[in-house]
Amino acid sequence: MRYIKSTLFLCALLFYTISFAQDYKFIPESQHLLSGEQVKTMQIMITPDIMLFNEQGKILPMSKMELMANPDYKPLFYADENGKIKSLVFQKKSNHPVLIKKNPEAEYTKGEKALDFIVTDMDGKTIKLSDLKGKVVVLNFWFTKCGPCVVEMPKLNELVKEYKGKDVVFLAITFNKKGIVENFLFDTAFDYTIAANANDVITMYGVHSYPTSIVINKKGEIVLKEIGYRTNIKSVLSKAIKTQLK
Repeated sequence: MRYIKSTLFLCALLFYTISFAQDYKFIPESQHLLSGEQVKTMQIMITPDIMLFNEQGKILPMSKMELMANPDYKPLFYADENGKIKSLVFQKKSNHPVLIKKNPEAEYTKGEKALDFIVTDMDGKTIKLSDLKGKVVVLNFWFTKCGPCVVEMPKLNELVKEYKGKDVVFLAITFNKKGIVENFLFDTAFDYTIAANANDVITMYGVHSYPTSIVINKKGEIVLKEIGYRTNIKSVLSKAIKTQLK
């Protein structure tokens, strides 16, 4: 009898756990909630096809991945039958108003001079930032396996086309070696001037989040920093560029 009671208790507990896991009706039934232990032991890969949600089922832009670092939110990972993460729900830990903390990487002082550097592009040409004074310089920090970086590339390519012939230089900085970048470009178009193997520049600018975009005015001053992916990256960068071209 005691055994039967224990069995019934475990079944009830399992039913409660499953019910709680599927409490979000907007999550497909084919996906299951990963346990905390599973999340700790597996490699979490955030790819562009993952859907981000708040608790009400509203789809969030990829830029809201910054909530991963917010202690007031708990990320819930949902995977398909193959164990691949397909959905991510940001659950509030309390009912108190939550302020999204600004990434310290995005901070800069008005009039701050951009640190000078020298890089080599894919054609072997040397580029020195200080030699580009008198032009607006748009930097993009990225790498080939960065899903959000790849997603925003078509919009960045449109920017290059839009400002062709203007005093604007688009320069992409990556730690990937030249051969890896060349293989990447075989299938994916990225129209920025690309500087590979540029670890020194990445360290110099303290970049840890990808993608990161920085706009530098004609005087060599930083006027914009955008950290992480955002759906309106083209309009944000274009607005900053136009302001500096006046």
